[in-house]
Amino acid sequence: MKKVLKVFGKILLVLLILIVILLIVCFFYQKSAQKKDRKLLEDGGYSHLYSAGDYKMNINIYGDGKNKIVAMPGSGDAEFTVNMKEFSEHLSDDISLVVVTRPGYGLCEETDHEITTEYLVDSTRTALKNAGVEAPYILMPHSLSGIYATYWENTYPDEVSGVIFLDSVNEAYPEVSEEEIKQQTSGIAFQVAKFLQRAGVSKVLNDIMYRDDNPDEYANAMFEINPAGFSKSYISEIKNFNKNMRTAWDSIKYNDIPKIYISTNYQTIDDVRDYLMYSYGEVDEAKAQERFEEEKSSEYQNYLKKRTEYINKLGNCKEINIAGSHFIYDQKPDECAKVIADFITELD
Repeated sequence: MKKVLKVFGKILLVLLILIVILLIVCFFYQKSAQKKDRKLLEDGGYSHLYSAGDYKMNINIYGDGKNKIVAMPGSGDAEFTVNMKEFSEHLSDDISLVVVTRPGYGLCEETDHEITTEYLVDSTRTALKNAGVEAPYILMPHSLSGIYATYWENTYPDEVSGVIFLDSVNEAYPEVSEEEIKQQTSGIAFQVAKFLQRAGVSKVLNDIMYRDDNPDEYANAMFEINPAGFSKSYISEIKNFNKNMRTAWDSIKYNDIPKIYISTNYQTIDDVRDYLMYSYGEVDEAKAQERFEEEKSSEYQNYLKKRTEYINKLGNCKEINIAGSHFIYDQKPDECAKVIADFITELD
């Protein structure tokens, strides 16, 4: 029996040594890959760091038109600046698309400061000024950034000439429970995923499993260099989600700043089929019917009612629907660009 335990112990020791060696290899593999990713982004013209106060923000400017649209990313969307460069090709020459980021997203540095609505807006304003981009701005928040843009245009109205809400978070959004926040920022699944990412295991597995998928190299590099979902600034942003929303909604004062809210609700079953084809490359009829019926539910209709109340509360805001993905600027860039062009024409 002692001999069996001794052999078993040696096997465990060997396995432990192999695991440690594997983790070391994965860690240095990821560090080397991130170094290459950073160089790729710098050589590709995606790295432009400007002081935002206590951290440096990455700001990319596409085009040199007189109308300065400040594009603001959704939650954890490190690839946003790359996707916006592609979208900018659909915009008219009179537009300068200024793409800002947030702490811990892609090449943007981290901050030790708590991520609050006030801090995020003020640090972004500072970075824009240091980048030589002077107000007034046309804000274009996507998703979560609707919180920050709402606060911005109500707190500093002289800096904002217009707002284009891209399917943005609005006052109709419910608050997130403490349990959900805990799961997203410190739960067991999160901690395991964070360890695997920090150790480089996720990077190795991803490169092995998806090496032939040929993703956009710049978007992939922007994500891999610092996955936002595990950065301390992103975690702070999630923890402050409810507080940040309340700050934004409490700041609302009816004003005359021109605004449009681009929603993405399905109007027909064909809209759902187009979305499924865009997202999955195929159409599952059962899933299409299910999604279409979801928008008819009383719960969703109540959300739409509250969203309309938010839009009206903002003042001088018009809803324009382009049926499709939450990332409508990617699925239907020409339609989205046309709406933006018409809006800017009205501003002029």
